[in-house]
Amino acid sequence: MKIAFVSSGNSIHVKKLANGLVKHGHSVTLYTLPNHNKLTSDFDKKVKLVYLPFGGKLGYYLNALKLKKLLLKGNYDIVNCHYVSGYGTLARLANIQPIVTSVFGSDVYEYPFKSKSNMNRIIKNLDSAKVITSTSEVMANKVREFYKTKDPIYVTHFGIDLKLFKPTETTANKEEKSFTFGIIKKLEDRYGFELLFKAFAKFLESLEDKSNCKLLIYGRGSREEYYKTLVKELNIAEYVHFKGFIQNELVPTAMNEIDVVCIPSYNESFGVAAVEAMACGKPLIVSDASGFTEVVENKTCGFIVPRGDLEELVSKMKICYGMNKHDLKNMGLNGYQRAQDMFNFDKNIVTYIDAISQALKNER
Repeated sequence: MKIAFVSSGNSIHVKKLANGLVKHGHSVTLYTLPNHNKLTSDFDKKVKLVYLPFGGKLGYYLNALKLKKLLLKGNYDIVNCHYVSGYGTLARLANIQPIVTSVFGSDVYEYPFKSKSNMNRIIKNLDSAKVITSTSEVMANKVREFYKTKDPIYVTHFGIDLKLFKPTETTANKEEKSFTFGIIKKLEDRYGFELLFKAFAKFLESLEDKSNCKLLIYGRGSREEYYKTLVKELNIAEYVHFKGFIQNELVPTAMNEIDVVCIPSYNESFGVAAVEAMACGKPLIVSDASGFTEVVENKTCGFIVPRGDLEELVSKMKICYGMNKHDLKNMGLNGYQRAQDMFNFDKNIVTYIDAISQALKNER
């Protein structure tokens, strides 16, 4: 197939899909706003990159005519847009069919509910699509809550590279008695960092010897300075280590330093970070955000706690700390097997190809 991506060059998921498609022999051209270029150097050389002339929010409108001309000239089999708000609007206004709309995260959970005009825009964008894909079943159900359609919404999970994300033997210099919690996420409130710091502080209070415990924080974000101030106020700064941003390819190495991954998010459309931890054989403590409940099997590969529940988060941290190494390792291996069965990118990309191919067969 000859496929036009109308998508963000900042998205690791768009990058993985484009690279996966060209490896399967399909032709992909990415049309993106000029300011969405953070990851474009990581795209496969077979993916053609085209920067549209206008950036910013107005770019989703001002680029429509230019995009239409480019799509007509390209004579594509499918136009696949990702993110139903901005790029969904751009693809609809360009109006070159067949359009496949792939819904991502906040565009479904937050954006439509901020205003009536936002909701109308999302519905128009979905109406323009021949096929709709979702990265999780729970997000597909969320779409169905406000968008009534008799047509299927195809679930195409965000798989991960299991050749990269895999269990690693514990490093020889890791202290036998040490215990490390960790999280690899953008430093933003929606991922529950403040709750995590408060829970870790209470957890430390329950220990006679705190010296062997630490919390590793990988990532950058707008709340970094606030969180650094908070851990000082909680008197846990010596136990909390801010490690900064790391490239996705280095995440498995960082996982090797962590005994239990904690992600108490308030919102998750699909738990990619949880899947990456599972693939690395790490037990989890996650919130009951809908994306996690689809990914994590409670009490088998980790623990699911109610969103915002400080006491439950502390309780599960204590349980994990008190588990023997064998049981904790088995919990991690259960997660590894689940990742192998459900979230292997090599399998998921085939599912994705099958889903978008429906646009060549279906007329909505």
